[in-house]
Amino acid sequence: MSILFDNLKKDRHSWSNEEELRKSWLKHIENDLGMTFHAERGRNDASYNQVIIEFKGPGFFKGSMKSASFIEAIDDRLFKYIRARAKSEGIPEEDYIGIAIDGDHICFAFMRDGKIVPRNLLPFNPASVELVAQACFDSKRRAVTAENLVEDFGHAAQIGNAMMASLVALLEKQLTAPSNNKIKLLFEEWRTLFGQVADLSAAQAAEIRKSIPFSPKLPPRDMVAAALFAIHTYNAFVMKMLAAEIVAQYGLTAYRDFCEHLLGQDDAQLLYLLNTEVEQGRFFDAAQITGFVEEAVFSWYADNSLSVEDRAACCGAIRPLLTQLALYRMDDLSAARSHDVLKSFYQALVPEALRKALGEFYTPDWLADITCDRAEVADWGSVRVLDPTCGSGSFLLEVIRRKRKLALDNGLSESETLTKILGEVWGFDLNPLAVQASRVNFLIAIADLVATAGMEVELPVLLADAVYSPARSPKAGQDFVEYGIGSAQANLNIVLPAALAFDRVRLDHAFALMAEHVNDEKEYDVVETELIKAGLMSAEEGKSWHSALSSTYGQVLDLHRKAWNGIWFRIVRNFFWSAVAGQFDVVVGNPPWVRWSNLPELYRQRIKPTCEQYTIFSETPYHGGNELDISGMITYTVADKWLKPEGKLVFVITQTHFQSPSSQGFRSFRINEDFNLIPECIDDLKKLKPFAKVANKTAIMRLRKVDRTQVPTYPVPYRVWNKIDGSSASIPENMHKDAVLKRVNQQTWEAHPVNGGNSPWAILPPGRFADMEALQGQSDWISGRKGVTADLNGVYMVRIVGENAKTGLVQVETRPEAGRTDIGPARQFWIEPDLLFPLLKGASDFSACEIHIREKLYIMVPNTGINGADYRAAETTVNGLKQTKKYLAHFKPLLERRSTYKLRQKGAPYYAVYNSGAYTFAPYKVVWAELSTTFEAAVFEEEDVPLMGKRPYVPDHKVYFADFTSKDMAHFVCGILNSKMVREYVESHTIQIQVSNIFKHLSIPQYDPTNAEHVDLVKLSKAAHAAPSKAKRVDLLTKLSACAETVLIKA
Repeated sequence: MSILFDNLKKDRHSWSNEEELRKSWLKHIENDLGMTFHAERGRNDASYNQVIIEFKGPGFFKGSMKSASFIEAIDDRLFKYIRARAKSEGIPEEDYIGIAIDGDHICFAFMRDGKIVPRNLLPFNPASVELVAQACFDSKRRAVTAENLVEDFGHAAQIGNAMMASLVALLEKQLTAPSNNKIKLLFEEWRTLFGQVADLSAAQAAEIRKSIPFSPKLPPRDMVAAALFAIHTYNAFVMKMLAAEIVAQYGLTAYRDFCEHLLGQDDAQLLYLLNTEVEQGRFFDAAQITGFVEEAVFSWYADNSLSVEDRAACCGAIRPLLTQLALYRMDDLSAARSHDVLKSFYQALVPEALRKALGEFYTPDWLADITCDRAEVADWGSVRVLDPTCGSGSFLLEVIRRKRKLALDNGLSESETLTKILGEVWGFDLNPLAVQASRVNFLIAIADLVATAGMEVELPVLLADAVYSPARSPKAGQDFVEYGIGSAQANLNIVLPAALAFDRVRLDHAFALMAEHVNDEKEYDVVETELIKAGLMSAEEGKSWHSALSSTYGQVLDLHRKAWNGIWFRIVRNFFWSAVAGQFDVVVGNPPWVRWSNLPELYRQRIKPTCEQYTIFSETPYHGGNELDISGMITYTVADKWLKPEGKLVFVITQTHFQSPSSQGFRSFRINEDFNLIPECIDDLKKLKPFAKVANKTAIMRLRKVDRTQVPTYPVPYRVWNKIDGSSASIPENMHKDAVLKRVNQQTWEAHPVNGGNSPWAILPPGRFADMEALQGQSDWISGRKGVTADLNGVYMVRIVGENAKTGLVQVETRPEAGRTDIGPARQFWIEPDLLFPLLKGASDFSACEIHIREKLYIMVPNTGINGADYRAAETTVNGLKQTKKYLAHFKPLLERRSTYKLRQKGAPYYAVYNSGAYTFAPYKVVWAELSTTFEAAVFEEEDVPLMGKRPYVPDHKVYFADFTSKDMAHFVCGILNSKMVREYVESHTIQIQVSNIFKHLSIPQYDPTNAEHVDLVKLSKAAHAAPSKAKRVDLLTKLSACAETVLIKA
């Protein structure tokens, strides 16, 4: 749009009067911008949609908003034109953009509360002309909505794309610089502390790179992290500027219109103001909003170390954004208050694949609303509420809405309402971007109250960790508090006196003073004197605290000398503020759903002692163990540290916690020696899709904190949500709660621990669990086994395409399509058949009492067990099979890299498989699938292997089985398992992707060949397996089910 300014500047010398000025402007607007203005005869105004321009003679404003010509243009002309147009067109007055131009200056004016409000008198320059052009393109003032923010500043918008690309280029330059610099160090720190991208798989990273429209020229390990850092920096910038405009619009600072003011500055002054006023928070401090911007991580774009060229490029990308934002309506935030607009904006910026990998499923507003309903709070106006992982603040906004409505109903003043909200609605998050988003949303929700209350405010949204927090634990009482923070490079070990750490006002002042002296590079002895002089500690405290404070200060000073200044005291301040937040009546939110193994390694090390304190890890590490979802850990740490006794915790959480083996510790509901949790109700939404394009098992859980004398009682009320006929399981994110409830039905069921204690929950209709009493318990005479884990299926699970009886060899063909690891093209080898067995691949190969192998494949099993003697025997066997040994050696590098082999088979030959044992080679197996929508079982016997004769089927690791030497016993068990009652019972307490050793929570009788009903059941199972048609098999299965239930009831 700079062409418009250039053309107007050329014409400027010819503007001798009003008419010439008006014709010149309209000609170039129409030619350069491609839009036609409507001009009225006898008048100097022109209009385009909701843009109205009033022209005056050159220089008539005399550079003053008090000049007669300026006052006439605004108060007489534009005011009347806008009012008349709004009335005739039926459009709100506030949507119109008024512009007054005298050639030397430009002024925008907007309607508010029936009056016209002029903004700054801007000089004629590229920035002010750009504003006019942008206003013409927009045609009217833009409301703060998610749609507008995405359209104007998202990836697809020229403004957003240009600035993000500029940030990526700038970051790339800094990260590839040969020496260390502040920006490089800040990036590394962010990546370690908050980036969460260190543990992405290669496939995930590749998919994410495809969805990012700009790609840094960096090593692959840095590309995704750098792109995300740039996106987060941009997102934070937009949010902070949005907040600044809101503050300016409410008249809380000296700047009438902040973005307009910034547009009039040169590059150096623009970045200086952004750094001091926005990034250091002075603009907000002046508005009596303290601590609004505290993270220093995303301020790097304004760092003084950048070259003049880099600063110019950065400013060139920033100015169009300021221009666009300056035209937004900040006086009416009703749309922004009714929806979490920043959540939608963030989701539009960060690629879906990356958000999914990071477990970032931001809660739809309707789900936050329903979750708050489930808290069953009698009076929202009086309770303290915490969201410990607040994200962009959806739950905080919902609680604020409820509190504001009650305050209005009860006649509270603005200051009373504001005081209650600031004291009673709190949020924590570990992600600095989420904290900033939540603070901006919080500000949007209370901006009008802040404007009228006239009091200093600090928004209680903290950069804090809900798991690893310095909050006092039940065993506290120590004189000093130790807290580790930072990456392996920074590795800060903060040691503070407890008396200081848990006195927030005192700590804030002490940190502020220490930060000043860090900037001046003073040694701690000087600082200690100043702390005593300021009354922040006594001389006696100075002596006893010297070692701790000297160590802490010294570490931060060292980091400052490495150019890491301006970050650490601000971060630590927030973490310790959470320690004195007090306790809350209600904890509500949607904690992140990230598995333990996907957490950054350094973070795992830091939080593991905390998690072990609550004994919430499973007892069986190889079957879930430390794979507990972090949302389970957060439940316990938050309930312990911040939930009042008798307080309620209501979380949107993964439903698997109630049934997964890895959540066994979670289901103990024991916080510590003093307190327990009582599950009060669950809403199960796993048959729906509340999160767009993500299939996850969503539930709403309400727990109550009680003393140790109270323990959970069962059954727990359990609502199962289903879509009604004709509606989709996917629920649109922007749908209102009432509309959602109309498209679902809720069944009232109940949950019982299937085997008591912290065993998986059986979820059944009321009374049905009691009907199944005969099945409850454990079958100690039988066990479910997992099939063989090979990890390189294309090499181990092969086709036999030829045989040669003379040589005793068979020809096998590898299957490159069988896994993600590249084993090269399909190849054929002649090998001995001694280690080959018929393969049972998965659920598609069988159903209830029916075998239908999709493709005849064979699995190589070199070792008959997984202990030292088995491995030595395998080596002897393979050494005696010359061609087989050659075959395995061909793939040795790939076989040595297998994950299970490296993790669990130390000392084994490189070709050993896992989960093999005597049971693997049993002649009869009753099998069921680990992953299946319906629990079904079948009996597998032996099958021919070329040149070897009959050999038992060997199941893959996705199949579980019970092994037998008796055919009749196998069919008896198969008959029991295929009964409707057993199927219902097993499905009631297992997750469809984790159907493992069912006999751990299922009691069935042993086969008695003298019992006629047992014999009948065996006959029915055999007949069903041999049924000539589907109809016949269905009939036999019906009889089998009835027979099996008779056996079970009489057992």
